[in-house]
Amino acid sequence: MVKILESIEDFAALINDMLKSDRDVNIAVGGFTGEGKSTFSTKLCKSYARIAKTYWGFDRMTWSRNEVIKWIDGGKNREGQLPEYSIILPDELFAMFYRRNWYEEEQIDGIATFNMCRDRHIMLCGNVPNFWDLDNAFTSRIRFYVYVPTRGVAWIFQQENNPFSNDNWNTQENKKLFRKHKNPFKIHNFVCEIHFDDWNPKEKEQYTNIRNTKRLQAIQQNKPEKQERYTNIKRQRDELIKLMFVNNPKLINKDIADIIGISAEAVRLIREGLR
Repeated sequence: MVKILESIEDFAALINDMLKSDRDVNIAVGGFTGEGKSTFSTKLCKSYARIAKTYWGFDRMTWSRNEVIKWIDGGKNREGQLPEYSIILPDELFAMFYRRNWYEEEQIDGIATFNMCRDRHIMLCGNVPNFWDLDNAFTSRIRFYVYVPTRGVAWIFQQENNPFSNDNWNTQENKKLFRKHKNPFKIHNFVCEIHFDDWNPKEKEQYTNIRNTKRLQAIQQNKPEKQERYTNIKRQRDELIKLMFVNNPKLINKDIADIIGISAEAVRLIREGLR
């Protein structure tokens, strides 16, 4: 039998009870582009704010990892830190906590900051096309994974509370069950199905305005950071190539090129200090 909650308000009430009992509530909302991830997450945040009697507005959406950290932890002298029981909605978790960027200092610091969400009773609800593209250290901190298969429908999953499991999401097993049954209702981590309405015209306008403003700001802010990161990685790569030749003088340029995936000519230029 399908477990269906009457409304998002039921889920929001559960979140409120958990936060008040000093549990962390980090939520990731996944699904294909255009199916309603942002719609669901904003509706949930609005319902929770009404129950918890806290503030929610589209200005609490963000596309910046730095802003998330500032809202949780605060800057110098806690400047910019949001009040207890606040709501934070990162609209593109993929850009902030991508698993292939696990080594980035900013990403490591960002994940560590999530320890403070429970201390300060922060509700964090973020959107991502593919939940499994997120950093493993981040997905392990997610209490509820919401998947939006089509507009107006959301499937809620939670981590299994199993002291002997090294994968509390049961990823491989659940993948097989979903392929067999074509629905989530037999999946071990399944909680319920929620039906939700679309935005009204005013909400759509508010979302579009904040997205167009803050997303562009985040892109501009990240440009110098990405350039600096690329420069550092390139420098480390070049130093490693030179060290490999020092340790093994019999190596030829093509040997290194095949390993690293660049041209032999590029290896020669790096080896000779010409680039």
